[in-house]
Amino acid sequence: MIFDEESAHIDKRQAERDPETQRRILGVAERLFLDKGFKGVSMKDIADEVQVTAAALYYYFPHGKQELFMSMVKQSMDTWAKQTMEAVSQVDGTRAKLIGVAEAFLSRRFSNFFALMRDVEEFCRDKPHKGELFRQNRKHRQYLQDIFQQGIDSGELRSEIPATTYMAMFEGIMLGTQFKRHFQPEEETSITETVSTTAETIVSCLLDGITRKPE
Repeated sequence: MIFDEESAHIDKRQAERDPETQRRILGVAERLFLDKGFKGVSMKDIADEVQVTAAALYYYFPHGKQELFMSMVKQSMDTWAKQTMEAVSQVDGTRAKLIGVAEAFLSRRFSNFFALMRDVEEFCRDKPHKGELFRQNRKHRQYLQDIFQQGIDSGELRSEIPATTYMAMFEGIMLGTQFKRHFQPEEETSITETVSTTAETIVSCLLDGITRKPE
């Protein structure tokens, strides 16, 4: 076995990193990146907010702002997915599970999330972290696809429609609804459009058809 000195130093850094400091860095980074976008935030901005030196920030993220940015996006997606899966696992039935997923999705404040995803594509296109991020996203989407497949297998959903088609339609409706909610003027939003009622409406439209009133 050949001794890799550089890898040894990286492993040593990872072992010595303080998890609480890293958590604070990622929390501040998420707030700043969501507020100002990738281009609008510097490593110095983040270091000043966390109250650490720039050198300390690079100690945790030696590859700089792109590594920190992708780590922040990945943690945000992982946290949301974990919370969603934990909540959905507590209920039975395809409809209830899908309502739970929709509620979790609509409850998340995306703010400038859509712009942030454009930043991932524009500034981190060739970075290895991007591949890891989208592999993780496929894992989360597989969980959603499994919910639909279980519904088909149990007879709750029509078997002639593939689980992947159900999933694509469900994601499309949720994204469109979330886009409307965050780009529509506040005064135009109906007071009755709560997260719960909107989630139920989305699932009813998908499973029952848009013209059929939910019972």
